[in-house]
Amino acid sequence: MKDIIIREQKILSIIDEVMEYLRITQNKIDLIIEKKGEIDLVTEADKGSEKRLIDFILKNFPHDSILGEEGSNIIGTSDYKWIIDPLDGTTNYAHKIPLFSISIGIENLVSKEIEFGLIALPFFNDVYIARNKNGSFKNKTQLKISSSSSLIESLTCTGFPYNRRDEIERLLKNLKIFLLNTRGIRRTGSAALDLAWVADGKFDIFYETNLNPWDMSAGSIIIKEAGGVVSKMDGSEFDVYFPEILASNPTLHKEIISNFKL
Repeated sequence: MKDIIIREQKILSIIDEVMEYLRITQNKIDLIIEKKGEIDLVTEADKGSEKRLIDFILKNFPHDSILGEEGSNIIGTSDYKWIIDPLDGTTNYAHKIPLFSISIGIENLVSKEIEFGLIALPFFNDVYIARNKNGSFKNKTQLKISSSSSLIESLTCTGFPYNRRDEIERLLKNLKIFLLNTRGIRRTGSAALDLAWVADGKFDIFYETNLNPWDMSAGSIIIKEAGGVVSKMDGSEFDVYFPEILASNPTLHKEIISNFKL
């Protein structure tokens, strides 16, 4: 546990600097430097944020492993692996929309558990953190998951994958389920932000398919430490390397799994 606390303290010492970098860089006229696909963008800020984070981690923890969205895959010799999304919500960012985030999870490679998570929302200047068995916090205020006990009074959030053409039937089926059985559906365009807002009680439910470890690692522990539940879409045990997540409070989660096949 001491090792995780040291890593938490270190990464918190640079996160304000990286958030400020993202706020400043978003004001540039032309941000897009690469397209991974027809609608999957990479901006100067994705690369710059990841470089700042990885350089910092390697300087302070040179034996740790690192998995980053923008191609970083460093195999270390310690028991810890950093899972990083340097800019989640790139399409929003490129269109000057302020809904984007930084997501950092730390996995214990021995226990195979995520032991620490951080999600930073630069536009709001909010930093969400959680450490295993230590609770979840936003700017030092402890978080508690939504207490909603009724689906029809719940607000759902989701996202749409880049391969939406291949997933369209499942997407529409799940949208119909939640549109008909909850108060409404929102989509922000940043899965990490969505997960942070579930932990914060703003959203009652979040689900999405075709995600990556860097989208979910931090959010999964922040939600669990706030009293929530995360699983695969069918209710089976959550796996950060399996590309989907269903997150909510225990009451709603049980009702969703009992009544719907997602």
